[in-house]
Amino acid sequence: MNFDLKFYGRLLIRRAPVMLLLFLVSSAMGLILASRLPTTYETTARLIGQPQQISENLAASTVQIDPREEVRVLQEQLLTRTNLLDIANAHNVFEDIENMLPGDIVEAMRDASTFQASGGRGQPVLVSVRFRARTPQIAADVVNDYVTRMLAENARQRTGAASGTLSFFEQEVQRLNSELNLRSAAITAFQRENADALPGDQNFRLQRLSLLQERQAAAGRERTNLENTRARTVEIFEATGRVGSVSGATLSPEERELEDLERQLSQALTTFSETAPQVQQLQRRIEVLREQVTAQATTDGASITTGPEALLALQLAEIDARIEVLNTQEVAIEEELARLEDAVARTPLNAIGLQGLERDYENVRLQYDNAVQRLAAASVGERIEVSARGQRITLIEPAAVPTSPASPNRSMIAAGGIGMGLALAAGFFLLMELLNRTVRRPIEITNRLGITPLAALPYMESRRERILRRGLRITAALVVLTGVPAVLWAIDTYYLPLDLLADRVLDRIGLG
Repeated sequence: MNFDLKFYGRLLIRRAPVMLLLFLVSSAMGLILASRLPTTYETTARLIGQPQQISENLAASTVQIDPREEVRVLQEQLLTRTNLLDIANAHNVFEDIENMLPGDIVEAMRDASTFQASGGRGQPVLVSVRFRARTPQIAADVVNDYVTRMLAENARQRTGAASGTLSFFEQEVQRLNSELNLRSAAITAFQRENADALPGDQNFRLQRLSLLQERQAAAGRERTNLENTRARTVEIFEATGRVGSVSGATLSPEERELEDLERQLSQALTTFSETAPQVQQLQRRIEVLREQVTAQATTDGASITTGPEALLALQLAEIDARIEVLNTQEVAIEEELARLEDAVARTPLNAIGLQGLERDYENVRLQYDNAVQRLAAASVGERIEVSARGQRITLIEPAAVPTSPASPNRSMIAAGGIGMGLALAAGFFLLMELLNRTVRRPIEITNRLGITPLAALPYMESRRERILRRGLRITAALVVLTGVPAVLWAIDTYYLPLDLLADRVLDRIGLG
């Protein structure tokens, strides 16, 4: 496409009304926005996340949270609907706030608020809190209110978390102490119910069982010997009519029996206590024999000559008494053996049950010891938070009242509107030129058909047509110059302010 200034000049004049319309609309919108946009002021407060003031090697706080995460939680809690409505109403942030819907107030407050955190990973966490408002004082008041609420909430959360941790471990220690007492009572009750078959006394019971079995066997042998002696004595008497001699014949039967019983009592006391039935029986027997021996000693002192039948009766009575004593001992031994065998048989099961109870007790005791240690740590951590010695977010620079507005940049907005108008006009001209495929010049015939025309005859307008065409152009220009401002004024006055209309349009196209 060859560049022909005269041809494009005519095209520019022909398309001037539409281009002028686009330019005027965009410029007017820019100028109106530059003049109508409200002045906003912005101020900033700075906070810093300070580490724990007491060395963690000496005492650690029980509230462990990343400072950036802590700031994020505080921000979300601060920007709740209730807080934003309270702050907006308290500081009269928006004009005509009484007529605004709560949802619009909350949305506007969130749009005007900015929270920015930087640092972390070994570096101090810096927090910037900003707010845009219609007056400098409102901006400063809202930011300081934000900071006050954040610091108060941060202290409340940390002390609350530390107190909650302490309360939890106090309840845990109390619960484990009660459970420990129950386990101890269960062990005591089990040991009381099975006192005769506890595993700790098993060796003694086995030794005692072996000793009793030996004594039972010895008593059986002795009884057998006595029975044999009795039988031989009777046989000798029946055969000879005399009583066979026995050891200690110079003693009376009562004295020999008394000596024998005293020997048995001495042996019994080495094994049984004085309250044992067999020991008491021997003692009573010994007392009876001693009375008999004493009565015999008080006689005339002469040797009493007794007949063979009397001697036989005395010897048989002595043997029978000894056999009776042995029978009594065997009965006592058998009863004790039965008890010991039952206890020995129950001991393994009791050992298993007792081990289970002791194992449960030991597990609970370990949990109790750990809970006590953690309770001590929680108590120290709670004291650290209550005394404000733990990790804290503190204010290092409060919000100051701004001296100059932060927005809008009116000259930049006006220049942008004019530049946008020029770009729209130029874009319209280029778009129409690219879309127009008609042949308007001889050079286009040569370029498209490959032939060279001999001559090109232009369209000859009449005087009336020329006047009509020029009148239409002038009329269109006047309509654009006067109609566009009038239409914009009517929209701004009777429908919607142009600044709000521009905001809605930008929101619709995603640039709001």
